[in-house]
Amino acid sequence: MANINDNIRSKKLFKEGSSGARASKGSDGEFTVSKEISDDLAALTDISDVFNDNGLYQVNRFLIKQIEDLREDVEELHGFIKDAFGKDSSAAASQGVKGNTGSTGPQGPSGATGAAGAKGSTGSQGPAGPTGPAGAKGNTGSTGPQGPAGAKGDAGAKGATGSAGSNGSQGIQGIQGLTGAAGSNGSNGAKGNTGAAGATGPAGPRGLTGPAGSNGSNGSQGAKGDTGSQGATGAAGSDASVSGATASFAVGKVTYTFKNGLLTTAR
Repeated sequence: MANINDNIRSKKLFKEGSSGARASKGSDGEFTVSKEISDDLAALTDISDVFNDNGLYQVNRFLIKQIEDLREDVEELHGFIKDAFGKDSSAAASQGVKGNTGSTGPQGPSGATGAAGAKGSTGSQGPAGPTGPAGAKGNTGSTGPQGPAGAKGDAGAKGATGSAGSNGSQGIQGIQGLTGAAGSNGSNGAKGNTGAAGATGPAGPRGLTGPAGSNGSNGSQGAKGDTGSQGATGAAGSDASVSGATASFAVGKVTYTFKNGLLTTAR
C-alpha cells in the first residue's frame, strides 16, 4: 500500500518575473523568468513546429518521448482515482477502509471500432535553415585547342605611279670671246741660276697604331724538386707520469730532464 506525500516534489520550471529579467533559481527551488518568456510559454498551443523542423525534432525527440510516457502514466492515474474515489474528494476522504478487490470478471466482447477522427490541420512550415557555406572554387579547365589559322587576306592594289616632274628651264648660254692674234716666237733667254734647295716639308701625319699582339703561350712547368729525406725518429721518452720518476730524454735537439716526476730542465 502506498501513501501520497503532503507536498509534491516537483518545482515550477518557470514562473513570471519582471520584464527583461534574467532567469534565476530562487530559494524555493523554482525558476523565475522574464515576463516576455513567461507570456511566450503560456501562449504555446501547437507543438507541430518542433516536428516539422528536423533540427528542433532531433534535439528534442528523447524529451518528447519521455513527456509522452509521463502523460500516459498521468492519464492512467487520473482514470484510476476517478473510478476508485469519484470526482468529489470530500466523499472520498470520508470513506472507510476499502474492502478487498473482487475477482476480475470475464472480459466482455470487443466493442465496435469507432469512426475515424477528423484529420488534424497541417502544421505551419518551419523556418528556413541557414544558407550553407559557398562551395570551393572548381579547378580551372584545360585550355582548348587553338583554332585553325585564318585565310590570308588579298594583297592590296598597287599604288599608281606618280607623274614625272617637269624639267627646269635651261639657262642662257654666254657669248663666246674673240680669238686673240698669234704672238711671235721670242728668243731663248739665258740660263738661270740654280735655285736654292726648297725648305723641308712638314712632317707627315702619325701612322695608325697597329693591332695588339697576341698573348704568348704559357711556359712549361718546372720539374718538381725531390722530396727531402725523412728525419730520424726521436728516442722514446720515458714515462714521467709515475710519482717520483727521474729520467732524461731527447726530442730532436732538446733534452728534457725530469726529477721526482717533475720537469726540471729543457735544453
